[in-house]
Amino acid sequence: MKKLKTVLTLLLAFTLVFSFAACGSGSSSVVYRTLEEIQKSGTVNIGVFSDKNPFGYVDETGEYQGYDVYFARRIGQDLGVEINFVSTEAANRVEYLETGKVDIVLANFTVTEERAQKVDFALPYMNVALGVVSPDSRVITDLSQLGPDDEVIVISGTTAEDYLIKNNPEIKLQKYDTYANAKNAIENGNAAAWANDNTEVIAYALQNPGYTVGIPSLGSQDTIAPAVSKGNETLLNWINDEIKALAAENFFHKDYEETLVDTYGLDYEESLVVEGGVPSAGGSTATESSGTLTVGASSTPHAELLELVKPVLAEQGIDLEIVIYDDYVLPNTALQDGTLNANYFQHTPYLNSFNESNGTDLVSAGKIHYEPFGIYSFSVTDLKDLGKGATIIVPDDDSNQTRALLLLAQEGIIELPEGASVESGVTVLDIANDNGYSIQAAQADAIPSLLKNSDDGTIAVINYNYALGAGLKTTDALAIEDASGDAAQTYANIIAVRRGDENDPAVQALVKALQDGVVEQYNEQTGAGIVPIQ
Repeated sequence: MKKLKTVLTLLLAFTLVFSFAACGSGSSSVVYRTLEEIQKSGTVNIGVFSDKNPFGYVDETGEYQGYDVYFARRIGQDLGVEINFVSTEAANRVEYLETGKVDIVLANFTVTEERAQKVDFALPYMNVALGVVSPDSRVITDLSQLGPDDEVIVISGTTAEDYLIKNNPEIKLQKYDTYANAKNAIENGNAAAWANDNTEVIAYALQNPGYTVGIPSLGSQDTIAPAVSKGNETLLNWINDEIKALAAENFFHKDYEETLVDTYGLDYEESLVVEGGVPSAGGSTATESSGTLTVGASSTPHAELLELVKPVLAEQGIDLEIVIYDDYVLPNTALQDGTLNANYFQHTPYLNSFNESNGTDLVSAGKIHYEPFGIYSFSVTDLKDLGKGATIIVPDDDSNQTRALLLLAQEGIIELPEGASVESGVTVLDIANDNGYSIQAAQADAIPSLLKNSDDGTIAVINYNYALGAGLKTTDALAIEDASGDAAQTYANIIAVRRGDENDPAVQALVKALQDGVVEQYNEQTGAGIVPIQ
């Protein structure tokens, strides 16, 4: 009996220990507060700098001010909660998110792949690179000027520290935990130079006579963005939507003019500000750091045309990387978020429609070729033989559906309202008389396979790149657009980029290469029949 009692006691103790361990593990797996929990609490905790004027600092009245703080106040306002500002240093930004000490970090946080493994970055709101400031008595304009005894000041946990350790391990570093200590060190002559975000060293030199930014841009161009705890999707999505919505009022330009203009003047505004989460010319451009131009494209004919110009670009030191997509949405979202430098698959009406629907700011860098829209069938050989009640498949996106319906009206198959045009746009709901046909909308890339598996008598209006991919050419079409009319210019396929990158040298080299007889070469090789745009 005594042995049994002992065994039971041990089992109970083991169970309690295991239970406590399990509870501890479960309770520590999620440290963040969701959007709903933040709003319910009435307070959001935002980590900001307290000593980095003009980005985040405490003024003489004890109030937080600066570019990051201005944005933080708007977040609190639109969340409908109070803000608890938490002073942070560069070295503990990740830690504060990992431990749940803050909900959001807005502290000049440069987006890097390493950091993105530990926290989730929202869309960017500022461009940044690294810079080096040094005393006027010895201005450092190149890192090679540093001798074996020279040291460079960095702040622990910054991209400047990471960059120099990785790329210039021979340089001796003086590491400080705070901006204030680094500032004191350079002023006391403790080192030859100070490396930090270029926005910060430029500000320092402007505010402190006797110092010059000899290296205004070091390494790649990057962006600054809000960060939340890893996995906090509800808060992350809200911040992304907020940044997109604020673009309508040019919020970050106003932020700049309220908080940064006294330091930088107006000359830096367009190169530093990111509006709507879309980096402009001041952000990452095509070949600034690696010489690689990454372009998204449809497989046929766009990717095939790009393959033809690869050697031409290689001679100019540009490594063309082609990423193939099989739909019309992902190439634009990838361009918007910076995954791509450009894309090649769409015409301007589609791009304009996408921008309007998604709040993006993508533009054309040049027209390349025109693909005639056509009506196809695997069973009907003449439109005069189209049977009553036949099914007609058209694209479901706005711009291409307009184009398809105008072609069907051109051929007398349906009737559209008077004045229907590309500019006004039309949908299947606007058809004045369908003449008894069944008009069905489908995703553009799926139409060739839908047509192939459809009942006899079905016809479809197909984007030519998808027709080519299905083995169909203009000679197989029952009707096509008139390439000599306005359609060729209106629906010319373009190289699309983020606004501000239109004149990037690598992008313009790509446009020129594609316009220089490559389309004609492709037609000779394949018999495709696409039309070059000059």
